[in-house]
Amino acid sequence: MSLREVIRSRVSTSKFASQWVNPQHLIDLLDVAVYAPNHKMRQPWRFIILEGEGKDGWVSAYLQTIKESDREDHKSVLMKVMSAPAVVIFVMKKNPILVDDLEDLQASAAVIQNFLLLLEEEKMGSFWKTPKYMESDKFKESLHIQSDELIVALVMVGYPALKMEPKLRKSARELTTIL
Repeated sequence: MSLREVIRSRVSTSKFASQWVNPQHLIDLLDVAVYAPNHKMRQPWRFIILEGEGKDGWVSAYLQTIKESDREDHKSVLMKVMSAPAVVIFVMKKNPILVDDLEDLQASAAVIQNFLLLLEEEKMGSFWKTPKYMESDKFKESLHIQSDELIVALVMVGYPALKMEPKLRKSARELTTIL
């Protein structure tokens, strides 16, 4: 499949087959994804993979930190993401210099896009999520996210139960001005 075909065929997957996802394979893909452009080679990212029994144990432990009266509601929202066989969490070190922080965020987004395209090439599904709860102190603490770090995204990963067709996009010709 050409790069053009990979880009045009990638869609977000929300329904996954129960097939196991090998975390070592995800690390291999991340090893390629990190070749994203990043200013001054700061490489501000790190990754957390939740899968299998480790994911299930983390979910149980995390839910115990939630007030009992809120636990069921929180669980239903959390499980929308955790229903995937694996979840890759993209973490970025914050930079105190605003322009550098923005560049690092853009570089982190490029790594995520590279990863999504690599998954597509492997016939795997993905869904880039940024749920509100990932900003909570309890969520970050449960994953050992440091105060100088930011969770950029949660990416659901697995083999699609159903392959969706990509939606058409506006043509760049309609959106481009040449001066």
